[in-house]
Amino acid sequence: MESTTRTVIAAPNSQIYEKQDSLDSYLSSISPRDKDLLQKTVAKFRPNSKNYEDSWGYIIQSTRNKGLKWYDKSTGFLIFFGKKPDDNKTLVVTSFFAKHNYLKNVVRKVMRSLKIRKTIIKNINPDDVPSLTSLGFRSYRENEYWSVGARFDDQTYPQLIIDLQNVVEAKGPKFHLIRTALRKNPNIVMRKYTDNDKDKILEILATKDGNSVNSKDKTKGMYYSAHAMYPSSETDKYVFIDTATNRIIGFIATSDISPTIAASVASIFLPETRKLGIWCAYQVFLAKYTSGYKMISLGGCETVNTYNYAKEKYRPVEQLQKTHMILELDSI
Repeated sequence: MESTTRTVIAAPNSQIYEKQDSLDSYLSSISPRDKDLLQKTVAKFRPNSKNYEDSWGYIIQSTRNKGLKWYDKSTGFLIFFGKKPDDNKTLVVTSFFAKHNYLKNVVRKVMRSLKIRKTIIKNINPDDVPSLTSLGFRSYRENEYWSVGARFDDQTYPQLIIDLQNVVEAKGPKFHLIRTALRKNPNIVMRKYTDNDKDKILEILATKDGNSVNSKDKTKGMYYSAHAMYPSSETDKYVFIDTATNRIIGFIATSDISPTIAASVASIFLPETRKLGIWCAYQVFLAKYTSGYKMISLGGCETVNTYNYAKEKYRPVEQLQKTHMILELDSI
């Protein structure tokens, strides 16, 4: 008989919810050691994955509001939960490795436990929509969206996969914009991130939001809240330094999807240096290619301008379309 004893846990939005003891062996907070679990799960279920959402860098960003994971040791199924920003009534599944019927049952259990009626499932492959629909998931209604400017968040436009050899060699008319950027040869050097760089990177994030590093409101800023986890994360991190001033002007982080494919999960530069972005990104791509990587996922895009910019500069060899679906409870 299922136990109805209840314990208290911290839910993703920092409020306190009740959780049934019967879920304790499956549901837990996300911690740095889960990076290894994710990578083993990707290797087991999606060994040829190019999915941006299969990178640790994506997981820690998308579940940053004290996310939870569901892990079933008997099946190896893994489901990551977060919360929609500024919406205490909506749970979000950011990435999952489970059969569709299992996913439905788990999401319903977690919603009942957290007393939440609505869950958005992100990063759905279009081919999976019919199967999920038959199980009770639904697409957005006409008046529903993730945000006003990006209906499906960064899944509004496809994930872009670039071939590193093509980009590094930058041959032919398609890559003339990269060659133009490289000819500028700015007084910038790239090096690997060190722990001593953290404060400077956080300062850049605050500056991007128009805040000072000492501002009490800096953590509420869009750039700061979405990227402050990266300096301390287990990702591959690079900083860019102006040799004339010895000032850090930017930061790029990548995160493995597989041993030969990585995701570019963060690219942040001071506002006055953003035109150097292509030159700096090329240095990272060159470093990854030299160390044996073959492809980089740039992720999806929220706006058509961002999508067109990345597509024009880096000429992706593949585009992965993703969408959202919703699962609701009639009552809780």
